[in-house]
Amino acid sequence: MISTVLLGFAVVASAPRAPGPCDLLDKATVSSLLGRPVTDVSHTGPARDEDIGGTLSFCTYRAGAAALIVSQITFANAAAAQKATTKELVEGRMEDEVTAFKDVPGVGDRAFWAATETGAEFVILKGATVLGVSLGGKLPRPPASYEAALRAAATAAAAKL
Repeated sequence: MISTVLLGFAVVASAPRAPGPCDLLDKATVSSLLGRPVTDVSHTGPARDEDIGGTLSFCTYRAGAAALIVSQITFANAAAAQKATTKELVEGRMEDEVTAFKDVPGVGDRAFWAATETGAEFVILKGATVLGVSLGGKLPRPPASYEAALRAAATAAAAKL
């Protein structure tokens, strides 16, 4: 009996944990996107978001007055994630008026690109997870110019899910 309990505990304790938002991009990639070395990294969550019906976690990388945020929303299943992943969800996450927005075919189950005057975000739906990689603050270039770089970073991050 004790050996069965210990074996069960060992299996649970050794099970790999799902990667969180701070596990998805390395500091070199983030520093490259921000145009300067990362000076601070903070993790928030997981916390249930009743408005969208998922569990939300963030990883915020700071470099001076610029920041990159990796957000990860996990839903109960892929159907719930698909239903929640809309243009309105992406636009609602942006603090300013969206100046550029498009569906991006061929990335994950669904993907979006959005930009404002002060920031940009690439969002990928993959299974039951919605992953966002966002830039904002004082950036070395206009936010809309980061589309290809954010797409590459978000695609690489989604591959780790």
